[in-house]
This record gives sequence, structure tokens and C-alpha cells, in this order.
Amino acid sequence: MNTIQLIDPEVLSDPHYWAHTRRKAGKDGKSRLETETLLAHSRLTFQYYRIYCRKKEMENVVRDLIEACGFGEEEGQTVYLLFLYSIYLHDLGKINPAYQADVLGNERFRARRRQARNSYHGKASAYLYIDHMHKTVLKNPSEGVYKCLAAFAYCISRHHGALGNGRDFSELELWDERYFQSGLDREVFERIQYDMQQALDGRWQGNEPMAFYILGRLLYALITGCDYCATQEFMTGQAMEPAVIDERGVGLKEGYDGSSLCCSIRTYQKDPASFSGAPINELRTRMFLEAEQHLLARPDVHIYYLEAPTGAGKTNMAINLTLRILELDRAVRNIVYVFPFNTLVEQTKDTLEPYFGGQMAVVNSLTPVLTNKEDGEQEDYEEAWLNHLFHNYPMVLTSHVNFFNALFGCGRDQCFPLLKLCNSVVVLDEIQSYRNGIWREMISFLQIYAKLLHMKIIIMSATLPQLDRMLRTTEAQFAPLIGDPWIYYRDPLFQHRVHLDFSLLERGKITLAELKSKVLEFKGRRVLVEFIKKKTALAFYELCKEECDAVLLTGDDNGARRKQVIERITRGEKLILIATQVIEAGVNIDMKVGFKDISLPDGEEQFLGRINRSCLQPGGG
Repeated sequence: MNTIQLIDPEVLSDPHYWAHTRRKAGKDGKSRLETETLLAHSRLTFQYYRIYCRKKEMENVVRDLIEACGFGEEEGQTVYLLFLYSIYLHDLGKINPAYQADVLGNERFRARRRQARNSYHGKASAYLYIDHMHKTVLKNPSEGVYKCLAAFAYCISRHHGALGNGRDFSELELWDERYFQSGLDREVFERIQYDMQQALDGRWQGNEPMAFYILGRLLYALITGCDYCATQEFMTGQAMEPAVIDERGVGLKEGYDGSSLCCSIRTYQKDPASFSGAPINELRTRMFLEAEQHLLARPDVHIYYLEAPTGAGKTNMAINLTLRILELDRAVRNIVYVFPFNTLVEQTKDTLEPYFGGQMAVVNSLTPVLTNKEDGEQEDYEEAWLNHLFHNYPMVLTSHVNFFNALFGCGRDQCFPLLKLCNSVVVLDEIQSYRNGIWREMISFLQIYAKLLHMKIIIMSATLPQLDRMLRTTEAQFAPLIGDPWIYYRDPLFQHRVHLDFSLLERGKITLAELKSKVLEFKGRRVLVEFIKKKTALAFYELCKEECDAVLLTGDDNGARRKQVIERITRGEKLILIATQVIEAGVNIDMKVGFKDISLPDGEEQFLGRINRSCLQPGGG
């Protein structure tokens, strides 16, 4: 980070103002009060921003965002200073004597308690920030700079709450607190309200509104994140260091490249004629190498699209592609793997574990907080929870809920992972599971987020075309990793691996007893029966369980149960698996026969990917 000397407001240097207090046991066992001055906390908070600049190249991200908002070099430097000061002065409102006396118990300010109407410090911090910026940074600012000042002040005012629509950020011109009065004209604060409204109404050109939106969100994440880490360091003595993948992932790459799977692919790459495995694996290898070739040819692209049939080995391709991106781009420091279903998280974790091991963590609603306890050591729950909140691991497997909360959520905790996404490679798996009605908006935001936060995004799907074609702009171009996917879709191994029989549909509505009679014709083979509703699946299981080796699998089953069922199928047990749509996406099972209730085309294709998955059954499934 370039060295920039910030000017302290005079009041910040007063050692009598506290930011936090804590109780700590002394050598004699007695509890003693320890205090942190406001200046010390401000400097420690800003130090965490410097750490993010060093570990995640955050300064480059911020400056690029400011440029994308349409600011030239001189104005851009002014906006960057406003950005830095908003982090540094986020808690300046704690000079409020009511906050000092009532919240922190600072008796020095008890007599001045009546100078404040309340003990709040958020809006006070914004007011003092605006005052200090006019004294030290702003010289005839333009309308655009003032919009940034207003938005940054709003982020300060909300750093202990959630972001709102911004329209409630007003009345600074009515400020009448006696403990601090700005010498600025009232019109200055009236203009803040006006410019905040102008920014909200989108008075920008081209992509500038999106860039301004992302700049504000990133600032909010940095204010709240750096403040949280600095506070935790004082309260617990535990510093937080952003976890990144060092040395362009050399260690991870060596582990993967040395695996038997990757070695067999490289052998084929050198001499295709030497391949002696199953024909489907040769096809998968060709797709693997083609995807890698297209990635290496377009290292400057921010969004890649991997379209391949179900069962094509997209997970293995994604592992390789993420490692190549780390190798190509030194700025990329983390890997984030995003799934629409928690079942996919669990299964993919098992696949990735041999290659990434301790570098990887699952963050979702089901998985416990990860603690790095060694044998005989006491668990540090404070550190573990901090890492969990910030997704502070080199590689994260998470849900699409967490991912989109980071991009669009309004709460503090929701925004923390946004810091992790900067300079990261993100894999979006099974994207067809997202709601169709918002694809255009989702892709539009993804492309601008990827460009401005220096993200590399790999979108994977077996059933969706290249989604950038939905956008009415020539700039929205993704790099396809498979030149012509239909070459593989039409290959006999994929095209003819399953034969479709619609005879039951032609009979119209049938009873479960009729379905049972048909299913039991294939007793002694691996059969998959999928229902849309859990209630129907359970009823059919009760009907069949006495007459065959029937197994029920629904969304209510935990990970251990699902893993047990998948292992039984992998061992080749001949059973009838009765399931809901939880079995569709990404579950690596290979059944011989399948029965399915009718649903959307995407679901039908995903279901077909569970039948004769490895193309080992003569004549197809």
C-alpha cells in the first residue's frame, strides 16, 4: 500500500476518550479494567485495512472501483482519501460524552453527560467525518465527489447496523448536540442530503451506478470488518490475519498434478494412442484438456463458462481450472466454491479433500464452525468464530445463499465475506438451479462484480446455454471453455447412454400400486425412483419395503445417511433407491434403471445423469 499520512482531528488525540474497555485478571487474581483509547482503536482499525491491502491487494481494487465510477486521476485521489478517512474515523462519534459515561463507564465525562441527547455514536461519527473532510481534503469538490462524501458518511452512520435504502440519512443540518458544533455552513449538510438522494436516483452514466454501488458496499464491508477485527484483537488479544493461498498455489498444484487421475490425463495428452481406459474416460479427458486449453488462451477474461453433459467430470475440470488460474494470476489469492444445495457441498468436499485438505473449509447452515485444535490443545472459539464470519480460509465451500448475501445483503455479517471474494476465483456449480426470472440481472451483476473486484468466475452447468447472450451489450462476453459442447452431447457415449420410455406417461395418471408393479420388474438391478414430493416418496417406500431391498433418501436425511447410501451403490449393491429431487444435482451415483415423475427439462437432464453414468452398461440404461 502506498504511504498516505492521514491528519488526525484534534479531538481524536485526546487520550481521555476511550473506544473500548475490558476486564482482565491480574497476577493476584483480581479483575482489572483495561481501556483502549479512541486513537489506538482508530489506528488499529486502519492497520487492518493495510493488512487487507498487503494480503488481498485491496488498494488496487478500491482505486479501480473509483476509476470505474468515472473519476479522473486528481478527483480519484480525493475520493480515495475520503474512502480511507471513512475507515479511520468511523468511530469518531464516540467522543459523545453520553457514550463515554453511560456505555463505557468513563467517569471523566459524567459531568458533561447532559451535552448529548443520547448515547448513539453512528450518526455523530458521520457528522464529524464530514466536518473533518471539509477542513483537510475537500477543495471545491465536484458533484460526483460530494456524492461519494454523502455515501461514505452514510456507511459510517450504519456501521453498527444494517444498510438501508439511504433515504433516512438526513437531518444532519439539524444537528444541535452541544458537545460538538461544526463551523461549516448549514448548507453543507443540507447538500449532503441532496447529494445522497441524487446518488440513489442513479444520476450516473453507463456502468457507473453499479460501480458506485459496489464501491459503497466494499467500504461498508471494510469499515465493519476492520472495526470488528480491531475490536476483537483488543478484547481477546487475538489478531486476525486474512488466510490466502500463497506462492500461486504451488503446493496445491503439486498435490493435484501428482495424483493418479491427473497423471493419466497428462499421459493421454502426450500420447492419445496409449490410452487404454474406458471410452467414457477418454471423452472426459478430451473435455478436460480442451477446457484447460481455452482457459490458458484467455487469461484476461473474468468469467468463464463450462458447459458439458452430466457425468462429464466437471468437478475434476474445475479443480484443474482453479489451479491454473492461481498459476496465471498472482493477484488471485483464494478459491470459493459455490453450490445451490448443501448435499452438493458435502459430496464435493469429499472429492476435494485429497487435494486441498487443511486449506479448505465448509461454511454453510449445516456444518459446525471449524476449530483448528491440535491434540491436547484447548479450542479457541473466539478465533474459530471470527474465521467463520469472515470465511477466513484459503479455500471455502459455501452455499449460494452466503455468496449472494455477500454481493447484495444488507447486514454486517452478510457483507464480511465480500472481502474474501476480492481477488478470488469463484466456481458457481449447478447454476441452472437458480431462479430463471432473475438470470439476466444476476449475470449483469456478476460480470461487473467480477471485473471490478478482480474475481475470476467459472460458471458450470449441464443444461444452460451461455448466459451472457441474454444481455443486450457487446461487453457481456464470457469465454466458453468448451468450443462446441454439442460435439460431446451428440457423442454416442452421452447421447445413447440412456433410452427413454414414456409408456407410463402415455397411460395418464397411475397409482402407486401400478408403479410398484412396474418397478419390481427390475428387482435385482440398481433402480432409481424419483418423486417430486417427499410425502409421495415416503408412501411409495412404505409400499415397497417388504418386497425388495428399498432405500429412502430425501432432503430430511443427514450427510452421514446420504454418504452411507451412496457407498452402498458404489459397492455395486442391487437396490431400489426411492428419492426426491435431492438426488438430481451433482450426486455421483450410477444406476441401471430409472423412473421419474415429470418436471422441468433441467431436472429431467440432471436425473438422466444418474442413469448409466459411466456408460458401462451395454445398450444403455
